[in-house]
Amino acid sequence: MKKRFIEIRDSIRMWYEGLSQKEKVFVVIFLSLIVALIIAVSVIFISSALNSRYADIEDKEKKLSDIIAQKDKYREAEQAQKTFEQRLKSNNVNLFSFVEEISRRLQVDISDMNERESPVQKGDKIKEQTLELNISKIPMDRLVDFMKEIEKSQYIVKIKKLKINTRYEKESRSLNVNMIVATYKPVTKE
Repeated sequence: MKKRFIEIRDSIRMWYEGLSQKEKVFVVIFLSLIVALIIAVSVIFISSALNSRYADIEDKEKKLSDIIAQKDKYREAEQAQKTFEQRLKSNNVNLFSFVEEISRRLQVDISDMNERESPVQKGDKIKEQTLELNISKIPMDRLVDFMKEIEKSQYIVKIKKLKINTRYEKESRSLNVNMIVATYKPVTKE
């Protein structure tokens, strides 16, 4: 192998020495251009590869910062869930008595109240207790106050359904209301 390399080198040397001075200058310029072209192509290729790597790094840094931001949101949501679970565990409201006490305090005449508990399926962790109530001849402002009192309480109580019918009377406009109020409690293991 070494012998073959020496033979090739010697044949190139003899060929080069057989050239005129002008041809030698052209060969040197041509080889210099080829070497410069190889270097330029290599630099462009390496630069392109580096730019691609930098873009990948920048993209991964952006994704990492998004993950960190999401981690904070996740922790906030997790904390909110724990707070809600604590509220749920301590939610010992008697819905019937609760609504009746608010109606008495705000002088809202409830004509009918029916309490229901949703059936608990296997695997359920929360049960819903509802109270359907009918209110006749209530002014709009008193209805709004009544609904605010229900929903702003310390208990987990929400108005689930609201149906309002307007009554047109000579002296005043009043409403007939059908409302379903709901609360949620953890399922007790029996």
